[in-house]
Amino acid sequence: MPSPERFKQLQVAAAFCLFDKKLSSSGKSSIIWGALNLLIGAIALAAMSLWGIVSIVLGLALVIEGIYERKVRDPKVILISAGTLAGLALWHCVLIGLAAMGKLELALGGRTLYWAIAQAVGAYATWKTYSTYKSLRAESDPLTVEQVRGYIEELKGAKPNQSVHLIEFDANAGFIKGTQRYRLMPIEDLFMAVRYKVQLGRLYLEEVAFVPRNEVLLTTEGEKWMSRKMKGTVQLGPATINKVTISPEMAMRLNPAAATVST
Repeated sequence: MPSPERFKQLQVAAAFCLFDKKLSSSGKSSIIWGALNLLIGAIALAAMSLWGIVSIVLGLALVIEGIYERKVRDPKVILISAGTLAGLALWHCVLIGLAAMGKLELALGGRTLYWAIAQAVGAYATWKTYSTYKSLRAESDPLTVEQVRGYIEELKGAKPNQSVHLIEFDANAGFIKGTQRYRLMPIEDLFMAVRYKVQLGRLYLEEVAFVPRNEVLLTTEGEKWMSRKMKGTVQLGPATINKVTISPEMAMRLNPAAATVST
């Protein structure tokens, strides 16, 4: 078992890497918002409305900020992106007011209100990430972060069936969340546990954590499926994962006694 300091380093690095992935997605969202506002501004200008210039300027700013956010990951960019989105939401509210006074015609008509609400919600969600990301960045050890980032990339591209030490199993998280796939990699008497959402055959990272190996336990239900998939429950540290399906080979890696149930 690693020292408490090392364990904390790994946990903080895992949280930072996960948040960093989300920040990259946030940058992508900023680019999409910017591109949509560029389009709206262009439509407004085509309709001889000079108000479209403001949408174009703010949309271009969002595109630039999104690209910078994806490449540099500077916490300050989060605030700038949130401020720009908030500015766009306010601007569309102004346009709604001007349209109500008969001074212009809205390019999106009545949908402009929904557009403004969506941008306000996006601005608030982006702003909320600032303090968390700044704190994680300050607490994390750069070397450990690079190690964990490498483990995450290695695990996503791995083929557990062709490995002798990786573990993989699926869990049914219900109709809304769908199938969640877990992959475990042994590191320093720990398991790095990574959870993905399975969607259209692709894996989307949802969670990364480190768990002592002695706190990981598989309990099978003893019923063999025709596909030779076993059902059971996995205790992953403090978390209990229900409705698990796992192959006998993977069950053997987690608990040598479990796979005998399937034979």
